[in-house]
Amino acid sequence: MSEPSNPSSRIRLENVSFYYPETEQLVFSDLSIELPEGVCTLVGQNGTGKSTLLLLAAGILLPVQGTVHLRGIDTRNLREEQERQRHVSFVYQNMEFETEENIGDLLHYVHENGFHETRDSALVDELIEVCELDRVLRKKTQEVSKGELQRTIVAFSLLYGSKILMMDEPIFALEDYQKQRIMGYLAEYARSRHMSLYYSVHELEISQRYSDHLLLFHKDGRIQVGPTERLFTRTNIEQAYEVPYIMLKRKEAIYREALRDRSTGASDNPA
Repeated sequence: MSEPSNPSSRIRLENVSFYYPETEQLVFSDLSIELPEGVCTLVGQNGTGKSTLLLLAAGILLPVQGTVHLRGIDTRNLREEQERQRHVSFVYQNMEFETEENIGDLLHYVHENGFHETRDSALVDELIEVCELDRVLRKKTQEVSKGELQRTIVAFSLLYGSKILMMDEPIFALEDYQKQRIMGYLAEYARSRHMSLYYSVHELEISQRYSDHLLLFHKDGRIQVGPTERLFTRTNIEQAYEVPYIMLKRKEAIYREALRDRSTGASDNPA
């Protein structure tokens, strides 16, 4: 059972307009929306603003007009990266970075220097098991496959101890059973600690199965918000994507393969 809603813990966008400087084409115009607390998925066609909304809500992007309140704080006032990460941990779609330390040492370092109110040393071991990181503990991030790196980054995001997790396509390079296992763990982790988890994935089944709330993005700029069990219907999905559901599922599979092909070392068993 969730704790009673606290206005200061919510994310609110008020009269927000935003465009990327290189295009000056509005992504959002005078958008006002409150993101549901808990486990929430973002669903909709590419180009409808899912990633942009996450970046605005996390304070990584700032609105051209309007205000974003992150846990009661205007994101313009979150000037330091460490201050922002105390509130929200963000996992990008295709993160790559090189490290001098091995992954095992980094897992412990992130946990010891994160924002957990109380530190449970068992969490590191639990994440190593859930994310299947035993094989990579002595490796550096640049020495592992795309799938191994994604699982490592998911572990980092939890070890930070931020109050909110935001994930933009965090699992596309994983095997199907790994996607189910990790998303199930993330959802239960967030619920048990009264955290909020916002995620976007291209598998509609994963969006439906593991979320409590849904943000459904339409091409005309509308964003529907509501409980997943009510809002996630075949009719609503077809209206948002503007294609028959069966064609959408086929397109979804093709897109996932394209993502994997574009990612070097996407397999956990690279040739």
